[in-house]
Amino acid sequence: MADTQHKQDSNGPSLVGLVVAFLAGVALVTGLLVTMPKPGASGSAQGGSAQQAASPTTTTETVSNEIATHFASWNPNSPALAELVTFVQSVCDPSSPNYREPADRIATFDMDGTIIAEKAPIYLDYMLLIHRVLDDPQHKAEPDVVELMEKVRAEAMKGKKNSEYSPGKHIAIAHEFAGMTPDEFRAYVRNFIENTPVVGFDGMTYEQSLYKPMLEVISYLQSNGFDVWMVSACEREVTRAVVQGLGIRPDHVVATDVAYTTTGMGDEAFDDYTMAQDEKVVLGEPLDEHECGKTGKVLAIAREIGSKPVLAFGNSSGDYAMLNYAEQNGGMGLLVIADDEVRDYGSVSKSQEQYDLVAKESWTAFSMANDWTTIYGPDVKKTSLPGLAAETQLAQAA
Repeated sequence: MADTQHKQDSNGPSLVGLVVAFLAGVALVTGLLVTMPKPGASGSAQGGSAQQAASPTTTTETVSNEIATHFASWNPNSPALAELVTFVQSVCDPSSPNYREPADRIATFDMDGTIIAEKAPIYLDYMLLIHRVLDDPQHKAEPDVVELMEKVRAEAMKGKKNSEYSPGKHIAIAHEFAGMTPDEFRAYVRNFIENTPVVGFDGMTYEQSLYKPMLEVISYLQSNGFDVWMVSACEREVTRAVVQGLGIRPDHVVATDVAYTTTGMGDEAFDDYTMAQDEKVVLGEPLDEHECGKTGKVLAIAREIGSKPVLAFGNSSGDYAMLNYAEQNGGMGLLVIADDEVRDYGSVSKSQEQYDLVAKESWTAFSMANDWTTIYGPDVKKTSLPGLAAETQLAQAA
């Protein structure tokens, strides 16, 4: 009998071996089918991919507890927030197939409209420049710049950013602050945002116009070992000043570049000049002609971070490429949608196009109207933009 069994083994697999191999193959295929993402699947009605990467130890109760603990400014029933928390738990769980080492947990955030009011009444850097040129008694700008900024302010008071003036604005913001050291400039920006009331709101400075729900997201990610970067089309030093209090270091800001020079270099090329010990690095001009926006954000991330983000947060077409960059890394692209017309200057009709795009791209949408229980805090009230009120009065009089 032993000789017979040996002969079977030497000539080919036994019946038992064939059965075992078959069952192992079935188990392997079944496992692949379970873990493969379904075509077009999403974690919520708003899109996203968090369910594809759910941690084996993450339960509904776990997610609810995380939301209750860390997200006081959110609707606790937000499906989009549940997606994000589920994904973060998965990324941080060593037993999850989606686990990432802390060094690979990179999260990139746009600034204007993603973490801070974009329509207050327009971008922060525009309002900073208007203040510098028109309202700072210690600064005297040239007449043509004053004329330009008066036009920009008239449009801003209506909530409009006239692209006709954008080239002049970029030139002016470099020119009007040239000669300041980076530290001096950041201190100037901090003073502006901490003490200047926001147009169109009561009870809010620009410092207080940071979205509370998004600050909770940043804090949550940092507490879970994520490396948080700010990636903005705004000027780099302005962005550094804004995020100074968020635990985001200056070297974690990717933005539109300013020119730097030294107090002694003059017109010499930097690679022909040796800085002396008694010189200072100061802001120069012009501003980089290429904004850090759209695909430029992706290229800047590749150049300055050197790794793809696993989470990317934005709010506009300038951020879509960055969201796609995270998605192709097995991550999540998340879009903040300004659809709150009561507490902010959002637009329900305009936001529908973004919701359609979120569904198409399988991103995840944060609805300011539905996902956030507060935007700026309970003491902040939306009022009206003075330019729009004046236009209304003129129309009624006519």
